Amino acid sequence: MGAKWLFQLRSAPGQQTSTLHLFDRFESLGARRICKWKTQTSYHKKHASSPVAPDKAVPDMFLVQFPSDYPEKCYFVVKQGEEDKVMEAGAGMLSIWGLVNNPSGNAPTPLYEQRLSMTVEGWAYEMGDFVIRVGSVLIRQLSQQRNEERPGRQDQFKGAVLEVEYLPSLDRSDSGQLVNEFVEIYCQVDGPTAVAVSSFRPSSTVIPTRSLGNPQSLHWPQRTREYTNEHRAQQYVALFQQVTRSAEHAGG
Repeated sequence: MGAKWLFQLRSAPGQQTSTLHLFDRFESLGARRICKWKTQTSYHKKHASSPVAPDKAVPDMFLVQFPSDYPEKCYFVVKQGEEDKVMEAGAGMLSIWGLVNNPSGNAPTPLYEQRLSMTVEGWAYEMGDFVIRVGSVLIRQLSQQRNEERPGRQDQFKGAVLEVEYLPSLDRSDSGQLVNEFVEIYCQVDGPTAVAVSSFRPSSTVIPTRSLGNPQSLHWPQRTREYTNEHRAQQYVALFQQVTRSAEHAGG
């Protein structure tokens, strides 16, 4: 695994970013298609009737999954002020999360309710030291998720995403310029504009769940600049917030 950069691909006014066009561009540059690619991010907020005291602050929760790359893992990201708490867990945690947040037995009211979800789906390509992933972004609201008569018909298309992985390095600081030059060549003058996903602070905001020294430790006792999947989860939460800002505002 290498360090990864995430970009929104934005077309000129009046034009739509076609992922098929982007796939063709990669293949014309000599990239080799290697596999399908999918990520899922869901936004969970404290339930209005939560048993937690109404005056107690409950932070928003994001659940991030990379089913095509790491199907055995999931990542919980808690947004609390300027700090992100990121936890890696086994996929079995999804069942526990579902039980905790589904009305049943002695706990008829869930703690969290899901508001929105984001799916990015496309293809991954290999080109030398780079792995490039391109996919379409689809946003679905909770009411749409429960619509069984017309499943998936009301998904909101939110453009395309480019993820660039530089395999030789796990430190974003020593290869950022190289990646930016690669993206400029890929997009070209007549292509979409690649806008970097913001709010990524790898040296100060992520607490991975692997131990650095003491095997009994839950978290690393210090921050790290080495890129991890926890950082990747944080990037997709930032992407989620960028593409759903208008939807979240409308939903209150």
